[in-house]
Amino acid sequence: MELEPLGDVCVSFSPPLEKGFFIRRYKRFLADVQLEDGRVAAVHCPNSGSMKGCLEKGAPVRLTPAPAGSRRKTSYTWEMIQINGGWVGINTNMPNQLAALAAQRHALPVFREAVDVRREVAAGRHSRMDLLVETTRGLLWVEAKNVTLVEDGTALFPDAVTTRGAKHLDVLVEKVREGHRGAMFYVVQRQDARRFAPAASIDPVYAERFQWALSQGVEVVVVQARVTPERICLAGLLPMA
Repeated sequence: MELEPLGDVCVSFSPPLEKGFFIRRYKRFLADVQLEDGRVAAVHCPNSGSMKGCLEKGAPVRLTPAPAGSRRKTSYTWEMIQINGGWVGINTNMPNQLAALAAQRHALPVFREAVDVRREVAAGRHSRMDLLVETTRGLLWVEAKNVTLVEDGTALFPDAVTTRGAKHLDVLVEKVREGHRGAMFYVVQRQDARRFAPAASIDPVYAERFQWALSQGVEVVVVQARVTPERICLAGLLPMA
């Protein structure tokens, strides 16, 4: 099943991404990659999950060079890896960008009535939401998540136990009870998924809170992205399993 791009909700890479091959991920936010010229570079891994199913040694990867003059300890950011012949976007910042673009361009039913979009908004004393969307029907709070784990055609989240993720569900329920709307926005950054489900075998607490949040009125939007070394585009909605 190939989905057509969803409007013009795309993030392009310019200059082009650097090529390399995955060697190992040896810390939470660090990985070793062999560059095209044979050098081995430590790169920033913008993903706090386990990355289960996405750590195949020798697999092609694509990297964003650090900005000129940057004082970073790493010269590259890891953006994607090729698994089973398809690209998988591993950067957990990408869903936030795509969700904001989708809201600004009214590209999905959940955003049809959007008037204004703000990013990284405080939702209480100790929490923040990725988006606060002002709509003609009131405020819509949105938390975006990156999904890279797929098993037997089902995209699964999370790929590791996440107490922070469960807290986000609780905050959205609070917002719904205050009279606002709340939505989880899952971006599946690979194209071999046909459906979505919470990963109950990995984090049963999250799966339970997910179902509870739905019963309390939190909306769930699951969007599949087409990932290429040139750009990442939202391609269409995926159903729940």
